[in-house]
Amino acid sequence: MIFGLDRRGNDHRPALLDAGTGACVDYAELSRRVAAEATRLRNLVGPGPALLMMHLTADVDAVACHLGALSAGMAVMPLPPGLEDGGAAALIGRYRPELVRRHAGVEGYEFRDGFWRRDGDVPPPLHPGLALLLSTSGSSGSPKCVRLGREAVEANARQIVAALGIGPSERAPTSLPLSYSYGLSVLHSHLAAGASVILTSDGVAARPFWQALAGHGATSLAGVPASYQMLCRLDLDSLAPPTLRTLTQAGGAMAPALTGHFHAFAARRGGRLFVMYGQTEAAARIAVLPPGDLPGRIGAAGRAVPGGTLSVDPATGHVVYRGPNVMMGYAEGRADLGRGDELGGVLDTGDLGRLDADGTLWITGRDLRIAKIGGLRLNLDEVEEWAQAFGHAAAMDGGDWLGLALAAASPPDRAVRQDFARRLGLHSTQVRWLAVAALPLLSSGKTDHRALKALPWDGRP
Repeated sequence: MIFGLDRRGNDHRPALLDAGTGACVDYAELSRRVAAEATRLRNLVGPGPALLMMHLTADVDAVACHLGALSAGMAVMPLPPGLEDGGAAALIGRYRPELVRRHAGVEGYEFRDGFWRRDGDVPPPLHPGLALLLSTSGSSGSPKCVRLGREAVEANARQIVAALGIGPSERAPTSLPLSYSYGLSVLHSHLAAGASVILTSDGVAARPFWQALAGHGATSLAGVPASYQMLCRLDLDSLAPPTLRTLTQAGGAMAPALTGHFHAFAARRGGRLFVMYGQTEAAARIAVLPPGDLPGRIGAAGRAVPGGTLSVDPATGHVVYRGPNVMMGYAEGRADLGRGDELGGVLDTGDLGRLDADGTLWITGRDLRIAKIGGLRLNLDEVEEWAQAFGHAAAMDGGDWLGLALAAASPPDRAVRQDFARRLGLHSTQVRWLAVAALPLLSSGKTDHRALKALPWDGRP
């Protein structure tokens, strides 16, 4: 059973604390529920590898289903939250899962025992080691996914437990979507440690979120830079229960002042702030900066998680990670799911960086067209392609905002801009639009991205 849950049949410590229903599921009960889910899923699809696509919501039933599928040797593809029916249908058509767990009907599937089961043609087989398919672009519903093997998922959970010192007494809330690799890693690592997870769908700015943390004695909180920007505007000293002493941050570089602010907040409580670096391609975490390195090393990405190593390729300047948690490869459709491990545990991150003598990593830039906005990973080439509906478009990474330049008389109207941001999984204030007579070009005819950054972005959503 995944994360050794089958060895916890007599463990009555709390595993899942559902803030919505008040349910407390101990490890013994979770072990039984996961085993029952695994049996139910196998009865639906029969023997052999199979793919389950589902909305992985923060509730006991969904989590038990997810763990049951993994324990049954199936692969799970979480659907991004808020993905519209059209986007979900496109992913279903592309990846052709054997089972779909969602409320709306699915064409070509029959409803049986709480799931939509594929009816008719038999899709190409899956690799037996495949465990997770995670989107490369946060919540935008990009069809390109990361293929993570079962060993990589379990290895990274153990690495995180060791790096953060997670023990059975820890209690972490689901402060990030479980379809997001960082959010899912919080669930996996705490279950691997025999700790507790507080299941809540409320955001960090909602009062019920803090009531849940106080009621269940939360000890840690995970966030991306946008989360901490929001928390900075709240009276966190009053909101946070006294048990909350550990903060973790990943999902992109955080402003030095913000890092310093939350390091000081944690220190006042006798706690700690862990700054981390990771990618979905490595099952979420690659490096962790020890809290003792703050504030002296604010801006550093950290040292490799246990069992992993970091280096910088002298030819390209790229940061290269080696470890048991590296993905098998990418997928863009069902036919790719039968492929085996194509990377052999070696990941070229595409980030530019340098290493100190003690192995501490500093990220100095990015060589690929990938932006991390509010913790969401966006392929700028894909964003540009989608924005062509409004005219000749170019996208740029503004750090904590996305810039879209259009060769047009004016940007689209406000409602269209808001809808476009929502489709990307961003708030409209995180997308800046600029209308120009013509996009800056290089002599090759390609967009001049350095000149693009120099344009007068006014910040209006």
